[in-house]
Amino acid sequence: MLLWYDSQMQEIEKLTSTLSQIDLDIRQTDKLERDFFSSEALNLDFYETGDSYYVLQHQELTAQLRKDLLSLRMHPFIPSKKLRHHIDTLRRSVRKYETTFDDLVTKIYQRGFKTQGYEGKMNEHMDSLLKTPLNKLLLVRIQNAQQHFLLYKQESQIQQVNTLLKELQKNIEEVSEKKYRNIAIKAEKRTDWKELANKYEVLWQKIAKTERNIGYRSKLGLKGKLNILSNKIERAIEKINREVHKDNEAFRIQSRKQLIWVVSASVLLNLILGLWVVRKLGTPIKQISETIHNVIKNDFSAEWKPIPIQHPDEIGRLAKDVNLLVSRILERTAEVFQQNEELQAQKAELEQQTEEILSQRDVVESQNQSIHAQNKYLEDQQQEIQLQNRNITASINYAKRIQRAMLPTQTFLEELLPNSFVYFNPRDIVSGDFYFFAEKNNKIIVAAVDCTGHGVPGAFMSVIGNDLLTQIVIWRGITESNLILNELHNGIVQTLKQEETENRDGMDISLCVLDKKTNQIQYSGAKNALLYVTPDGKVNQIKGDRHHVGGVAKQLKRNFTPYKVDTPKGTRFYLFTDGYLDQFGGDESKKYSKKRFQIFIEKMKNTHILELQHETERNFIEWKGNEKQIDDVLVIGFEV
Repeated sequence: MLLWYDSQMQEIEKLTSTLSQIDLDIRQTDKLERDFFSSEALNLDFYETGDSYYVLQHQELTAQLRKDLLSLRMHPFIPSKKLRHHIDTLRRSVRKYETTFDDLVTKIYQRGFKTQGYEGKMNEHMDSLLKTPLNKLLLVRIQNAQQHFLLYKQESQIQQVNTLLKELQKNIEEVSEKKYRNIAIKAEKRTDWKELANKYEVLWQKIAKTERNIGYRSKLGLKGKLNILSNKIERAIEKINREVHKDNEAFRIQSRKQLIWVVSASVLLNLILGLWVVRKLGTPIKQISETIHNVIKNDFSAEWKPIPIQHPDEIGRLAKDVNLLVSRILERTAEVFQQNEELQAQKAELEQQTEEILSQRDVVESQNQSIHAQNKYLEDQQQEIQLQNRNITASINYAKRIQRAMLPTQTFLEELLPNSFVYFNPRDIVSGDFYFFAEKNNKIIVAAVDCTGHGVPGAFMSVIGNDLLTQIVIWRGITESNLILNELHNGIVQTLKQEETENRDGMDISLCVLDKKTNQIQYSGAKNALLYVTPDGKVNQIKGDRHHVGGVAKQLKRNFTPYKVDTPKGTRFYLFTDGYLDQFGGDESKKYSKKRFQIFIEKMKNTHILELQHETERNFIEWKGNEKQIDDVLVIGFEV
């Protein structure tokens, strides 16, 4: 009982320590955010390299914080459903805080500083304008107004710059008309100056928009959103702390009561048993003890009398065994004296061998010095390899930031499909899987894409795929699911020159088009299927075509099949890559399989769609167990 009580108290202390560490990590993330704005926002090295110690530390700390929160939710001392809900709310807030901070870092990096980003390009165009015969005073006023806005960030200063830019357009007309008589030269100069002014104005509008998104003050834009999320996270951890301390205190009181009751009962029982043992066994054992003492006192001499106890129980057997033991000891004593003489002879021989060993010690020491030099060389090589690994990892982490910036932001997803989630878990730092969300012509396009390979090679393919989808949907306005895949296939074949090379890389994809007017879904797929659950709980499947997007192994041109699905309100759709289904795990280390996934989403039919990201992640972690993740994982779910 004492061991159990001690172990429970240790678990409570570990839980309290975990909560304290989570609270400390949350405060540390706030400090890293402040340090980033105070140190990096005006640091030219950050804009030149894109690397920031504070951003990297912030990412590592938030990743550890999400892992600790997931471990906390599964802790056996968190039985309350209400408390688990608080923890889930906190996890979502931390995830949203992380994505918002990443969005803010990306915006600041795009805005630039001095010679970098939008500001750097805009200053280059202003320098070019200052070299023209245009009104220098007007150009300096524009430059000063721009700098005042970047320093004080007031909306009135934006309007002031816009007004001055309109005056600049008039000045271009006036100067070109007065300075040049030749019509061709006049038109050429006017065109060149207007092009510089227009480039400057476009960059100025981008900076103004970016600054609005960032937020002029701590309560506006992404800064304000970060501030709100930070306060929300701090209130949530305080609430969880109160609930946990309250539950733990009640458990301590109940455990102490049980411990006192058990100890009291044990003491009473031991007293009763002690009195019985003393009365039952005390006298015979005393007789055996006196006999043994006499034998020892006589130095195990031959003058020994057997113990005369004849009890038919354990005491009698003990007396008989003592008699046998003493007789054997006397026999063994005689043998020991003989062996002692033999040991003396062996001692002399060992002393001679010791002298020989000492003579060989110098040789061993010389060999040790050689081994030490070799170990030093190996340590130097290991440090060099570790340095190279850190440099490579830093480069890949920077590539991860670029790939993350390519993907839709959490804010965009919430605005486009409020009832949706994305579970995205790359196997390595960067991923060959990616997701695509877009809106065009009152239609919402959603895609889950699995590129050939994973890690860095897969990430290159994902950049190509995302760029091609953007061209097809946003620029060219194609919104039919099968036509999108046809054009994507042609684009990959052309981009990778697959008709001329041995390249056979491609993509597996599931793509849905939601018509916001008719609420109808159109689906096309390459190798991947679409699962959807109707409001009555029935799981349905639409298989994609059997050929990939990209590659010319069988045929160059491919026509993908469109499927249309009527969607009653409450229908849920699931798009996914094969990383989730092919993961090994479970008691028998088997693949998860599509059948298990269908059972899982059917079981989750009454779970709110916004809770499914956590449940999908938890289900994957429990199935994987200690197995290694074999592929990138992507699951998209949304409800219409």
